[in-house]
Amino acid sequence: MQQTYEKFAAFLLEGNHKEAYELLQNEKEDSLTIYMEIVTKAMQHIGELWQTNQITVADEHLATSVCDYVLSHYTFKHMSKEEETAKHKIMFLCLEEEQHTIGTKMAAALCQEKNWKVKLLGANLPLEYVISSANKWKPDVIGLSAAIAYRLPVLKQYIETLEELEGKPKVIISGRLASTFDLSNYQSDQTFVLKDLRSFNSWLENYQKGVSVNGAS
Repeated sequence: MQQTYEKFAAFLLEGNHKEAYELLQNEKEDSLTIYMEIVTKAMQHIGELWQTNQITVADEHLATSVCDYVLSHYTFKHMSKEEETAKHKIMFLCLEEEQHTIGTKMAAALCQEKNWKVKLLGANLPLEYVISSANKWKPDVIGLSAAIAYRLPVLKQYIETLEELEGKPKVIISGRLASTFDLSNYQSDQTFVLKDLRSFNSWLENYQKGVSVNGAS
């Protein structure tokens, strides 16, 4: 029997925005479960199909584009309506040369549901522009997404620079590198490695409650 995430992946590969959106919208699970068990697993499945030459790079790009579109519509329906009263601010971005934004979009959506003010700065953002944006907006938390192993030295540079910003924002490391590599050496009292959305969601809840948070999860 075809799993739900496989059905979702099939709609993405077909370019079927309508069916993909309706599948998510009709699910009875909470957003976190949908992001973890359907969207994330579907994109991992599509990645495996591409790696084994069962689909082309064009197919993979189409699926990613449709997923991005569907997530935008789904998350808008579920975001908090009280952003004006939000106490906390978080900024998400992908490192320079990093292009995968689906994970940051889902993380941003979880924050919006919890009444955070969110800025989603997208893919491939050079450090100088991160600094400029952070100095202007002064976020409490900055989320970094990293997927490419050879970019680890760049990740370290981002962390060290952002930790020194005025206001001392918390820095979160996520993405494929966080889930597949031991990044404990990158952690500090200010920087945290979160391996998946469930860990991130727990971290957010503790932060909002004022509970002491720690790195690896």
